[in-house]
Amino acid sequence: MPRKPPKPPHVALIIETSKMYGREILRGISSYVRLHGPWSIYASERGQDDPDPPWLAKWRGNGIITRSLDLAWCRAAKRRGIPVVSLRHLLDKPDFPTIFPDQEKIVSRIVAHFRERGFQNFGYIGVDGNKGWERLRHEAFVRLVEERSPSNISIRPNLVKPGLGWEEEEEQLAAWVRMLPKPIGIMVNHDTQGIQLLDACRRAGTRVPDDVAVVSVDNDPVLCEIAAVPLSSLDQHVQSVGFRAAELLDRMMRGKKVAPKNHFTEPGEVVVRQSSDSVAVNDENLGKAIRFVRENACKIAGVEDVARASGLSRRALEKKFAEKLGRSPLEEIHLGRFRRMKQLLLETDYTLPRIAELTGFQYQEYLIRFFRKRSGMTPGAFRRKTRFKA
Repeated sequence: MPRKPPKPPHVALIIETSKMYGREILRGISSYVRLHGPWSIYASERGQDDPDPPWLAKWRGNGIITRSLDLAWCRAAKRRGIPVVSLRHLLDKPDFPTIFPDQEKIVSRIVAHFRERGFQNFGYIGVDGNKGWERLRHEAFVRLVEERSPSNISIRPNLVKPGLGWEEEEEQLAAWVRMLPKPIGIMVNHDTQGIQLLDACRRAGTRVPDDVAVVSVDNDPVLCEIAAVPLSSLDQHVQSVGFRAAELLDRMMRGKKVAPKNHFTEPGEVVVRQSSDSVAVNDENLGKAIRFVRENACKIAGVEDVARASGLSRRALEKKFAEKLGRSPLEEIHLGRFRRMKQLLLETDYTLPRIAELTGFQYQEYLIRFFRKRSGMTPGAFRRKTRFKA
């Protein structure tokens, strides 16, 4: 008799569909299943904090990927031998494998974004509750800013106070904005916070991005474009979280051991919009030089081009860069090229020769050496690490 084909595993996806973060996770899981499935999948429309479906308490399926607020029923499922992967709680001793974008790298890229624009004052707005990821972000922000001086840090623990209405919250936040040293670069934890902060800046009569530059996390294009000023935001590459979660769950369903620890994925870069597209230096010539490099880094033949655009001699330009930014004009050009390389590797399928051409390198071998020196890996390794094939 012919053998019956194996039944596909039954997998419950307890993931919100109400926010872009959850939908992007689902897209990543879908990409994995198309490559390695099929799976029989349960998924439903749900909000971020909706309770788990009641049937989960006694379900006898094969695996769960969850962003549940309360993990009690998922823990019960684990006790029944059902593999679980969690995508919401960063714990010191997790019950199951957890997956998050790397919080240290998220913060380091936002801080670097502000430093590259000359900011020496930094602000941070936290969130309510004891969230493990927020604690990691907050600690990393303070540490990374304090690594270089002189720098001033202004911390606002949260935006929302119990019992306050929207207008009262906005007025309190506007009062905080008025008191800040300026110019200042402020990191917020998600795009809705960014919208609120930008509106508070408008109420406070504060110029964005000249006085206050804002960068959030998540890069929901709808929210970023609806803000009072289009909002810069870091793309966490959340699809890779979903893809990695499906990969780990698949291994567990096949009987392989996966450590119950926090696993981290590579986040993306800051997607620059008007809210942080500024140069925080009080020197007109230096500002011209920085803007020229930012717009033309991959076309500039050398530092002399930057000097001509700024109206300074090369020696005077190099002195100003060293005094104000702590780096040389050539390093500024290299930073611009490196950012463009990473963008092309992440967002396109261009070949290395094509990327070399677009970033000002005659041969791909030169590009590979340049990229390896700054990242510790080849462009191909970077692309494999930060992307998955849909």
